[in-house]
Amino acid sequence: MNFLAHLYLSGDHKKIALGNLIGDMVKGDAWKNYEHDIKTGLLLHRAIDKFTDAHPIFKHTTTLIKPHFNRYAGIVADIYYDHFLAAHWQQYSNRELSVFVQEIYILLIKNYLTLPPHTQRIVPIMILRNWLGTYQSIPHLHQVFLQMHHRTGELGNMNKATEILQQNYSALEADFMGFFRDVQLFSQRKLIELSASPNKIDTPKNSRNTE
Repeated sequence: MNFLAHLYLSGDHKKIALGNLIGDMVKGDAWKNYEHDIKTGLLLHRAIDKFTDAHPIFKHTTTLIKPHFNRYAGIVADIYYDHFLAAHWQQYSNRELSVFVQEIYILLIKNYLTLPPHTQRIVPIMILRNWLGTYQSIPHLHQVFLQMHHRTGELGNMNKATEILQQNYSALEADFMGFFRDVQLFSQRKLIELSASPNKIDTPKNSRNTE
């Protein structure tokens, strides 16, 4: 799951959403340094990633696209799934996507000093380019993948990511729809569990490499 999905799966809890958003930037036991709701979000992020990586539908997606993206297939799949979430947003939320996104941007600005340094660096770019509000746009996705291609090079082959998405659109969309039902239910249950007392939850360290 990428930024938009992690935020959506936090429910209506703003500080939990904040923790869920920064989950990849808070390593090891550093989650213990945050306030209760942000801790909950950080641990929810890790639980969602673990659930996602083990899910047979997500594995099907990564298997389908791995010949094109090698070890970056999981990262590309995450972004594809954010695209489908944005494209089908009205099916999952009563709020307009633009309203949801603006609330997140305000949350990030108000809590800027709480954010990890890496997140602080990307927040102005995220807001200026409206990352969260334009995932449904194929041209926007292409620009995102081009930026990633500069970092990963030919091994990642991410300059071809929107082309591969369009070639396999129906199959990838079906994967997302099937998977997202399951991750919604998982996240709802996990959120109840973690909200009770995140300090008592034994959780693994970050399992994903998002660079």
